[in-house]
Parts: sequence; C-alpha cells; structure tokens
Amino acid sequence: FFGAFGRDPVGLRLFICVMAGFLPAAGLGLLFNKHIKEYLFGPWPVVAAWLVGGLAILAVSSRNRGRQTGLSGATLENLTWKMALLIGFAQCIAMWPGVSRSLITIVGGILVGLSMPAAVEFSFLLGVVTLGAATAYDALKHGQAMLQTFEPQALAIGLVFAFISAVVSVKWMVAYLNRHGLEIFGWYRVVLAVTVAGLLAMRVI
Repeated sequence: FFGAFGRDPVGLRLFICVMAGFLPAAGLGLLFNKHIKEYLFGPWPVVAAWLVGGLAILAVSSRNRGRQTGLSGATLENLTWKMALLIGFAQCIAMWPGVSRSLITIVGGILVGLSMPAAVEFSFLLGVVTLGAATAYDALKHGQAMLQTFEPQALAIGLVFAFISAVVSVKWMVAYLNRHGLEIFGWYRVVLAVTVAGLLAMRVI
C-alpha cells in the first residue's frame, strides 16, 4: 500500500512488478476477448488446456527436482519488472478456458527463478489486481444488471469473504507446495483430460 505512493522503496518496487505483470493480461484481454469466447469456449479446447497444462506442470516439476527445497530461488525482494513481465505473459495463457490462472503464474514465477513461496505470493498479488480489474470492467459494463440481481450488501459481503478465503488459501498452498511440489496437480490435470476426452469420444457426455 505505502509502496504504491512511493513511501516504501521495497513496496514501490513490488508495486511496479505487479503492474508490469498485469499489463500483458490487460492488453491482450481487451484485444482478444471476443475471439477467446468464440473459439476456445467448448469441451475439446478445455480438455486440451487441461492436458497441455498438466504436461507443462510435470515438465517444470521434473526440471526442479534438483533443487534441495522449494525455498531455493529468488524472493519477492529480488523480483525485477522484467521477470514480472514474463510472469504476466504466462498469466495470459490462462485466458484459454481450462488453464488455471494461479497455477500458470506459479509455474511462470518458478521458471523466471522465484522460490516456491515467492511464486505463490506473487501469483496471489497479481491475481488480486488482475481479477479486481476484470471485476471492475464487468461492473462498468453490467453493473446495473448486477445490482438488480444481487443487493449491494450481498456483493460487498461476498467480496470480503472471497478475499479472506484467498488469503487463507495462499497460506495453505505455500505450506503444501513446499512439502509436495506441483507434480500432483500435473497428474490430476492429465488424468482428468484423458478421462473426459474418452467420455466425449464415446459421446457419454
């Protein structure tokens, strides 16, 4: 908070990094939003995203097995705007339905050299800005309809509890990933993709 106003040098640098990470999604989201909805919203594109994402996670997990601990790597204090920009471009992959925004930004953070805790924390901070901006954009476009459907108090309460649950989830995820790594998420996505693809091919679903 103080960093955004230039009153904390470390906070200011982190604020700049978060903004740098946000810019790719902001630009590409506005440019390709209609095309994404037209071509990528469907069962087969989502299944493909599960499979590709799972294989990517497994590849990153295999690459990082040589590290002694998830704590190895750069901290948020060492993050540069160039590293953050690369993470931001990784986040853009989550515009493809079926790609987990949090997982892809964590993977991006690890690939640019962040430690696991730092990658998870930056993913959370970047998500607050990105999802907050997306919510604000939708509110400007559909705010009247939202207020007609939900009361303002209900929306405010929902935002507060969503933030609290996100903070709790980040703490849990940092602890879990430090012990077990990302590999289980990769296998989960691959198995899910293969299973759903088989069901779609047999026209069960």
